[in-house]
Amino acid sequence: MRKYLVTILMFSIVCLYAQEGGGKYTIKNLEVNTEQSEFGTAFHGDDKLVFAAPRRGFRVIRDVWEPNGQRFLDLYEGDIAEDGTITNKRKLKGQVNSRYHEASVTFSKDGETVYFTRDNYYNKKLGKDKQGLTHLAMFKASVNKKGEWINIIPMPFNSVDYGVGHPSLSDDGKTLYFTSDMPGGLGETDIYKVEVNESGFSNPVNLGPEINSTAKDWFPFVDGDILYYSSTRAGGKGGIDVYASKLKGYTSGPVNLSINSAADDFAFIMNSETRKGYFTSNREEGAKGDDDIYSFTEDEPVDFKCLQVVTGDVRDVSSTSLLPGAEVILSDKEGNVIETIVVKDDATFSFQVSCETEYKLEGKKIGFSPKSIGFTTSNEVDKELKMPILLGAGYGNNANVNYITNSDGTRSVIEDKKPEGLPDVLPDEIVKLPSGDFGVNVMPIYFDLNSSYLTKQAKAELQKVVDLMNKYPKMIIESASHTDSRAPAGYNIWLSGNRAKRTVDYIINRGIDSTRITGKGYGETQLINGCDDSTSCTEAQHQQNRRSEFVIIRM
Repeated sequence: MRKYLVTILMFSIVCLYAQEGGGKYTIKNLEVNTEQSEFGTAFHGDDKLVFAAPRRGFRVIRDVWEPNGQRFLDLYEGDIAEDGTITNKRKLKGQVNSRYHEASVTFSKDGETVYFTRDNYYNKKLGKDKQGLTHLAMFKASVNKKGEWINIIPMPFNSVDYGVGHPSLSDDGKTLYFTSDMPGGLGETDIYKVEVNESGFSNPVNLGPEINSTAKDWFPFVDGDILYYSSTRAGGKGGIDVYASKLKGYTSGPVNLSINSAADDFAFIMNSETRKGYFTSNREEGAKGDDDIYSFTEDEPVDFKCLQVVTGDVRDVSSTSLLPGAEVILSDKEGNVIETIVVKDDATFSFQVSCETEYKLEGKKIGFSPKSIGFTTSNEVDKELKMPILLGAGYGNNANVNYITNSDGTRSVIEDKKPEGLPDVLPDEIVKLPSGDFGVNVMPIYFDLNSSYLTKQAKAELQKVVDLMNKYPKMIIESASHTDSRAPAGYNIWLSGNRAKRTVDYIINRGIDSTRITGKGYGETQLINGCDDSTSCTEAQHQQNRRSEFVIIRM
């Protein structure tokens, strides 16, 4: 971006196809561009575009800005054609354009309220700091039926000592994002937000290090839960690059868009429905002047990847010695294998997994029983999950030995509770449970907090139980249901009893004789991960305790 203002917070058609980085975009330069600067677009409804450009026409006073020799910036409006081109360029009506700079606009959904950036000029007075510099300020105006901007007022957090500008409204109009170099920021300029309410505005809140850097972060634009903005942070493709970050859920870190070039790229906006938009660039290829406005179509959206890593080693549960050659399998919640590793001499493994996703980890080795671990990842980027796998030999060549971790950190093997009729060599459908019982090898049936209703995933697992009971017609099982540690113990016994009843009823209704299955609620008495009332745990960890398991009583 050419330096069009010290106080701007440092502030034929040529078709290009950008393919690297976040998203894919088809872009083109617009005929509306001139040899001077046109930049900083904003949608006004579905069919109009507002942007800044050096003023034209008759001069009453000298109005050339010394740093670039161009005249001061005014706001213009144009009509959006079906192919994205801008026609019928005209200066905005009303009181908006002053004798100084105006730029960077955002409208409310109904188009009747507008926020815009201007030199700190109000009531015919130009605000200056102690060094005599004028910074940017942000203003609010109403748009009447004639399209005129009226009732212009300054924002309450403007100051003569620092700049405020580049407004962008959230979809619901309740949050206003903007750029400022106010004291207390993280970088040269940061992105802030305020809540918009009936009484006015909340105090500005810095978006923090997940968004802002030590460099310049500016020109925010909000599309749903995605914030697009420009930054001069290290690692970009050019002087200024466009980035995207998630505002809700996990934070993957800023994604550099493929739309960027080796030059300055900024002021990105996009229609959330058509996925068409505009940005500004001073790239040389195909340029018409200084800063040019480009239209684009989003061919592929930005892929926000929140990843974690699962690490561990495979050991003998009794001797704790390493077990090289063991096979470790990562599967999704449906049991589909994602990746398999045969561990080497150090017996270690590592898998990259996605955030907020259910997985199953399984260890196998000849002479040992398979060991399965179900887990759900959190929304923390780059978190390392340590999940050692301990295999033990008990019955035949594939029995499974479990253990508990004592308060002093040592491990104790849980005694087997082998049911009558269970063969020495276990079939794959049968595993040893954390309690020491033997049960049906399905993913645990998880329940929502304070609920006994069966989820869609739970019903899919229950069908596997039905299939196994049909395969082994003499098998008798118990549905053991549990809760997490929250809520009183008596309530948890009642709730787990309801969970057991719903589970049993579902299986009976699928044709299994009622004499072959019973249910019991254990409340919070059999927590599998230590998440009791004295321990701080995540919601995912509490969920592991809200489960139903299927204990084999007799084969």
